[in-house]
Formats: sequence, C-alpha cells, structure tokens
Amino acid sequence: MTTNRPAGPDLAALIRLWGQGLVHPIAAMESLPDTGAPKQGLAAVLIRFAIQDLAQTLPLALLGRRPFMPAKVPIRPKNHYRTQLVYLPVFGLGAWLLMGGAVAGLLRLTGQKLDVRRVLDVIGVGMLIPMPALWLGDVALIAVDGFRMPALAFINVPTQLWETALFGIGLHTTLDLPWRPAVLAALTASTVYVVGASRFV
Repeated sequence: MTTNRPAGPDLAALIRLWGQGLVHPIAAMESLPDTGAPKQGLAAVLIRFAIQDLAQTLPLALLGRRPFMPAKVPIRPKNHYRTQLVYLPVFGLGAWLLMGGAVAGLLRLTGQKLDVRRVLDVIGVGMLIPMPALWLGDVALIAVDGFRMPALAFINVPTQLWETALFGIGLHTTLDLPWRPAVLAALTASTVYVVGASRFV
C-alpha cells in the first residue's frame, strides 16, 4: 500500500496521532508513514517510558517502596525503583526492537513481504496509545498503597489486550497483512514484551 504519507513527524503531530488513536485507531494506523526511518515508533516509545518513569517509577522511588515480587535483576530491593528510573527507557527501547524483530522474523517465515521499519512504527505507536489508562491506574494504586497484585492485574491485563489489538490493526492496515498473520504477529509481539517486563520491570 502506497499513499505517499510523510515520513518524519514532529512532536505535535505525534500527540495528534496519539489522540486520534484513542478514538479512531484504524485511522491513526492508516496515517503512519509509508517510507523512511521509524521515527513515529521511536518517539512513541521514548514518550511512553519517560512518562511511565514519572508517573510510576519516580513516586515508588520517592516513597521507598520495594517490588511486590522479586525482580530477575541483580539490584537490592530497596534500590530497585531508583535504579529503574535509569534503565526503564533503555528496557523500553530494547523491548521495542525485540518485538519488531520477532514480528518481522515470524512474518518472513510465513512468506509475507514487509518493511521492518513500518513494523517498528506500528509497534511503537501501539505501545503508546493505551498508556493514559495505565498511568492513571498506577497513580491511583500508588496513592492508596495498592500497587501490587491482584489489583495491578485489573489494569495491566486490559491494557496489554488493547495494545495487542492495536498491533494487529496496525499490521493489517499498514502492511496490508491478512488478519490471521496480523493477529498472530500481534500476539507474538505482546508475548515478547510480557516476558521481558516480568523479568526486568
């Protein structure tokens, strides 16, 4: 599909895309660029994890909270959230690249033609659109000292399902993939993220 959409958005354009994605995700994905580097996806990932640091990690660090489950990283529990302030954006970028790589590898194995840069745009924007609901939920749980399971599951699970749906919509819309491989690829991307987040975040 070629519509000669522009390849390099500015911040205002990304914010408009974000708002559009909340109310009309198909139109948002259709507006992603057809060419160029995955600037939309990169900017979206950076914004997602920067705000997540401010909304979630910073308050937990300032309150001296410890992880409610043991982390798979060699960090003392009392220092976990202070350290996460630094590594969360790095984790986010790594997860974005791994998710894009996993989707691209899967689709190539099934004989689908694709541009991995477009995959990364879809994954990045899909990771950002649902986040306001998650951030608001996190802030509320931190405020009432409820940032733990099972309360987190009522926020994280619907958000992850929303992300997965956006990945599928984006891959179908942007890459002209049939629905079946698009959904399979979306599930693969979400699995990569959940496995990584369960170990490091």
